[in-house]
Amino acid sequence: MIYAFGSGSASSGNGGTVSITDVAGRTVQVPAQVNKVVGTGCSGREIVYLNASDKMVGIEQVETNFTGIGSTLPYIMAHPELMNLPVVGDGSKNIINYEEIAKLKPDVVFARSADDADLIQNKTGIPAVVVYTGAVGTSDQMDTYKKSLRVMGKVLGKEDRAEKLISYIDSTQKDLANRTKNISSSSKLTAYVGGQAYRGAHGITSTNPYYPPFVMLNASNVASAASNMANATSNAVQIDPEQLISWNPNFIFIEEASLASVTNDTSKNPEYNNLKAIKDGNVYGILSYCAYSYNKDEMFANAYYIGKVLYPEQFKDVDPEEKAGEIFTNFDIGNGASIYSSLKEKYGGFKQLNL
Repeated sequence: MIYAFGSGSASSGNGGTVSITDVAGRTVQVPAQVNKVVGTGCSGREIVYLNASDKMVGIEQVETNFTGIGSTLPYIMAHPELMNLPVVGDGSKNIINYEEIAKLKPDVVFARSADDADLIQNKTGIPAVVVYTGAVGTSDQMDTYKKSLRVMGKVLGKEDRAEKLISYIDSTQKDLANRTKNISSSSKLTAYVGGQAYRGAHGITSTNPYYPPFVMLNASNVASAASNMANATSNAVQIDPEQLISWNPNFIFIEEASLASVTNDTSKNPEYNNLKAIKDGNVYGILSYCAYSYNKDEMFANAYYIGKVLYPEQFKDVDPEEKAGEIFTNFDIGNGASIYSSLKEKYGGFKQLNL
C-alpha cells in the first residue's frame, strides 16, 4: 500500500517533543531527542540505513539467527551485535509483542500501518510512527520510500544521513538510466526474473512484473504482461508454467535464495529445457531483493550485474562485485566488500547458472 503524505514535517512542541506527520498522514508527538527505538514491520533495515543502529533496543524474530535469517540480511550482517537484542515480534507473521516493547521503553516505535501504530500506542503508551519499507518497483513507490526515509530521519535526528542516502539513491538511479537510455526498443533483449522470494523461497514461476533492476535499466521484462495481477506492484506473482514457456525470454535471472526450489522445478519439468535462455546458457544468479521485506542494497547491486549481462558495452567499466561492495557500504554503514563476499559464499553470488 502507498500512503498519501501530509507535510512530513517536524515542528517544535511542548515538553521536549516534536510533531511528526507520518506516511499514513497521522500526526504524532515524539520526543525531540530519540535515544531508543524499535522497528516493527520490517523497519529495522531502514533504521540501520539511517546509521541509527546504536539506538535499536529490539529486533524481530526473522532478524535473529534463532529460527531467523539474520546472518543473511545485509543490514544485520553489517551489525551482528543487533542479533543479541530482545525480540519484539515477527513482521513476517504480523506479530507484535506489546509487552516486550513496553518493557524496553523505547522513545518511539516504527510501524508499517496505521492500524499497527494505533495498537502499539494504545497498548504501550509509546508513540508509533508509520513508515514505508516496501517494494520500490514503481515511481510512486520509490517516491514514497524516499519521503519515508526523511520522516524516519527527522524522528531519529538523522536528517543529514537521510538526505545523503537519498542523494546516493538518486545518483545511482540516474547512472543506470543514463547507461541504457540510448538502447533502442528493437535491440532490447527480453529478460525474466524467476524464484522471486516473497515470504520464503519459490520456484521458477515466481516473478515480478515490476522488478526494479529491469525498470531502472529500461530492460524488457516479459513478466510486465502480468502487471494486472492482484498485488503485482507489491508482491511476487505466480504465473503458469505455460506462460513462461510462451514468453520464452532471452535471459533468465534467478534469486539464489530460491535456487534449490527453481532447480527442483526445472528437473521435474523437462519442457523448461526448451526455453531459449536455458538452451543458450543465459541463466544467471542474483541476490535476493525480497528477503524479509525489500533489500534496496541488494536491489541496486543486482541492477549493475544485470546491466553488465544484458548490456556489456554500456557497463564495460563496471565490476559488479566491486560495485556491490560500494553499495552495501553506502546503505549498511559496514564493510560492503565483506557483506557481498559472505553472501557469495552462502548463495553463489553473481554468476552464470546451469539449470
